[in-house]
Amino acid sequence: MKPVFYAQKSTTVSERESEHRDLARTISADGIVLLENNGILPLQTKKVALYGAGARHTVFGGTGSGENNPRYNVNIEDGLKNAGITITTGDWLDEYDELFERKLHEYKTYLKKAMRKVPFMEHMDYAADNPFYLPAGSAVNNKTDTDTAVYVLARQSGEGADRKDIPGDYYATEDEINLMRSITKHYKDSILVLNVGAVIDLSFLDEIKFSAVVLLMQGGMESGNALADILTGKVTPSGKLADTWGYKYEDYPSSDTFSERNPDKFQEDYKEGIFVGYRWFDKKNIKPRYSFGYGLSYTTFKSEVKYCANRRTKVSVDVEVTNTGDTKGREVLMLWLSCPENKLIREKRSLAAFTKTVVIEPGKRDFVSLGFDLKDFAGFDNDKHQFILEQGEYVIYLNDLPLLVLELDGDCITEKTEDITRTSRNIDYIIHDKSTRNIPDDIRRNTIKASEIKTITHTYKTPELEKDDEIDRIISGLSIKDMCRLLVGRTYFGPFRHRVFGAVGYTTSKLFHKGVDSMPMADGPQGLNLTKVSTRPLHNLFAIPTLPESLRHVHKISKIGTTDEDKDGKELFYQYCTSWPSETVVAQTWDVNHARLLGTAVASEMKEYGVVFWLAPALNIHRNPLCGRNYEYYSEDPVLTGLMAKHVIRGVHDKDGCFPTLKHFAANNLETKRNVSSSNMDERTLREIYLKAFRIAITGENPEAVMCSYNKLNGIYTALNYDLQTKILRNEWGFDGIVMTDWFATGHHESLDELCCKAGTDLIMPGLPHIPSKIMKAYKKGLITGEDIERSARRIIKLALKSHLNGTNR
Repeated sequence: MKPVFYAQKSTTVSERESEHRDLARTISADGIVLLENNGILPLQTKKVALYGAGARHTVFGGTGSGENNPRYNVNIEDGLKNAGITITTGDWLDEYDELFERKLHEYKTYLKKAMRKVPFMEHMDYAADNPFYLPAGSAVNNKTDTDTAVYVLARQSGEGADRKDIPGDYYATEDEINLMRSITKHYKDSILVLNVGAVIDLSFLDEIKFSAVVLLMQGGMESGNALADILTGKVTPSGKLADTWGYKYEDYPSSDTFSERNPDKFQEDYKEGIFVGYRWFDKKNIKPRYSFGYGLSYTTFKSEVKYCANRRTKVSVDVEVTNTGDTKGREVLMLWLSCPENKLIREKRSLAAFTKTVVIEPGKRDFVSLGFDLKDFAGFDNDKHQFILEQGEYVIYLNDLPLLVLELDGDCITEKTEDITRTSRNIDYIIHDKSTRNIPDDIRRNTIKASEIKTITHTYKTPELEKDDEIDRIISGLSIKDMCRLLVGRTYFGPFRHRVFGAVGYTTSKLFHKGVDSMPMADGPQGLNLTKVSTRPLHNLFAIPTLPESLRHVHKISKIGTTDEDKDGKELFYQYCTSWPSETVVAQTWDVNHARLLGTAVASEMKEYGVVFWLAPALNIHRNPLCGRNYEYYSEDPVLTGLMAKHVIRGVHDKDGCFPTLKHFAANNLETKRNVSSSNMDERTLREIYLKAFRIAITGENPEAVMCSYNKLNGIYTALNYDLQTKILRNEWGFDGIVMTDWFATGHHESLDELCCKAGTDLIMPGLPHIPSKIMKAYKKGLITGEDIERSARRIIKLALKSHLNGTNR
């Protein structure tokens, strides 16, 4: 079996690279949110003073599976220079570089020494839990030759550990505050740029008054150029927040028990129930600093509803949007739904639909349409295990404008389910009162008859075996032992049928001669995380680019893929992938067309470099600002999350044989102790918040793969959770792809490799050589059946036949 290589031998910039670079810049700029502006923006000057850790050391994305290795990254200094802006603070930035290198060297030395006492398999999590914090830099003593300063506050986070509510992370340090004070003191105009992955504390804004505040977040490889486009007015800001930014951390419901604050580190009780993000702030009448959906513009718009009607439960709204300002721009429109509260205590409002206009010139207009089905917003009744719409008034708003009241004349059941994923834990839920609603008397009202709404009754059974002539032919040539091998990845130890440098995983190549080809996999949510420059490594481990630089230093592993230089005369391979904006930035565009274009672009790179499974998008909800991987997820809201992911998947499906992998299924909302923590909640909370985005994406686009999460759900590891992986995913939602484990999510504690296929988890990743024999032993003991094994094997074979690599150089 001769390996097939897909990496390029040339360093020439391809047309594909250029096109994707431009798209990444557009998406990043459209996801930037203007939080404050006293009129200083767009900039009128061509000369600025630039300060802050993120000026040259811009954070382009988080660590772990969300990392990327593009040909280049444009930092903020270079982005401003590219826009023709002169930077007057070169000396300060040079001084900061020296400080940065010194502090980084001290950190690496400390980490190398500390790791001697840490078990090898815990090195990744230890490094994540003890990160390098960016130094602030010295305060400003004198003004430079400009009246305008830009300060970039930067933060990093990532996989393996949650952020901390300490200075340097969630809070600004005293040195950062002193630097900001000195900047606003010496410069007439000052702009704060937030180069962060998630919500941070901004209480310093109550004292330090900036002329403008811009939320850049982590915009990928084109971050600097995208920010310059916004600051100079080349692009009018149109991003809106995908999360609620509170005045203080304690405003969030899980602040007292989340992650390291939890006295019981193994049990994470979701005591707030469905009231996450804006749902909590609305219900408790807590005023946020910046609300969900907030964002300023350089222009103004007028929206006029041209059509608003319902056909039974389906609502349709047409809007004419006119640009009434002096600058071209785009506008976001949102439909909100307020439900009656009878038996079920509901949120004050929930996002039901959204859209975004095209770029509208001053005085011009655009027509947009929005809609949703009321049945999709039924509440879940824990006692009777069913989704219900209760009798009463359902009020529909366009942004803040009440449009229509739908009067449901009786209670109705939209779906009947089984009692599943029940927790036996006694959770001390926060009690909420009913909301007070002020519904205008003059609003139009339509009646919906409850008797006309049909009930879906879900049935639960063991899924049928995949049937297909070619699958049957291949299965007939496989033994049970062969099928056990097929259920286990073959990532770190060959043989390798396809070689993708930096691939984080492969299905086995050992059955190639029996008709089942291998399928390479690549992280992550910000694009394919492949090694951009590589030799032929002896095995795949050191070619995986997600290994943090700090750990490469500890283990004396060279950073493969950092330069184009000849490596001792060895043959070099090049894989230049796009580093896209983080998922949160993509959500802040509120543009599903951007999401689809991103998905299509990623799929074209998958075909170019031989990747079959893209381990993205990630759909977990921003339950708490400190989750280490919030940058890797879209939003606190499941509708925004689900619709963005749905369109990314649709984009990937524009290219045949490329497989998106939704993750992490489910309730993976913290990183610290993720392998042992149990996410505990009632079925209503699970279904209405933490499963809803997955449901929207899966029922809308039927992706080929889902990745389970590390955590337990109500005491059961998700990889072994039959209710989750079979009853909900397959019986209720009709999913017919494969479920794979997250990397090393099994094989420890009660998370047993050999029982995965019984629950509906088909593929164990990354796979170790001894696992197939464990599955075989479980089969011989009667713990699993031959049909359990064959069912998973057939699913994998189906995708191998569908893969764009199937038949390559056979």
